[in-house]
Amino acid sequence: MTGASGLVGGLAVGLAAETHDVLGCDRARADILDRDAVLRTFREFSPAAVLHCAAYTDVDGAERAPDKAREVNATGARVVAESARAVEALLVYVSTDYVFDGNATAPYREEDAPCPLSSYGRSKLEGERAVAEACPESHVIVRTGWLYGPGKGFVDFARGRLLRHEELPLIEDQKGSPTSARELAAALLTLVESGARGLYHFVNRGEATWLDLGKAVAAELGIADARIRAIEAASLDRPAPRPRYSVLSVERFESALGRRVTGWREALHQYLT
Repeated sequence: MTGASGLVGGLAVGLAAETHDVLGCDRARADILDRDAVLRTFREFSPAAVLHCAAYTDVDGAERAPDKAREVNATGARVVAESARAVEALLVYVSTDYVFDGNATAPYREEDAPCPLSSYGRSKLEGERAVAEACPESHVIVRTGWLYGPGKGFVDFARGRLLRHEELPLIEDQKGSPTSARELAAALLTLVESGARGLYHFVNRGEATWLDLGKAVAAELGIADARIRAIEAASLDRPAPRPRYSVLSVERFESALGRRVTGWREALHQYLT
């Protein structure tokens, strides 16, 4: 497991350790840009599957430093994938809804053509292609988006502002699928255990704007007088463009696993209670 000190990687390590032998790797243990260190670690542990959760996730930072984003998200992914192939392990790569341009009006399916708007999106798409090329018969790529979890992501940020009775300006003209990082971590393990291969989307079912999500957080907290203000994305003047619409279809995942994915509102309720 790479990225073990990150949000998804840390949750996945904890869940997997309940039923499997797990080695969680962070940069200190096996820097994904150090081919020799990664391969040595994999040969010592001999994993059946590698969950590659390490990534450069600063979307605006990637716009300012595209070479760094590409180095981590694409070159690093290739190093990990080639090392996984060398020990005959399944490689699971976590990707993003930002591989799409946001011009759709219905949830993106796996067969829809990617067209990233940002350096971050381009670096993750290149990582997808590196993984598929290095491990053509033994990879799983999982696109996700709008993640939140303990100490990280929008939900904890919004909860803090709302509980302090601070104003919360929220974007009303972008839509995505708010997703519990814990549910994503569980989905990654389920895909491994099911023997799945190929490309899947996993998010909590449904769609929302950031404004919708903020109002839902306030409702869960029982804050009737929340100071929430609607704004447009363009008003933030951020370096990296975001997809206007990045809702993902989970039908392929549901069909492969034989179960319905939790809706985003229910997942939020579970997280906050």
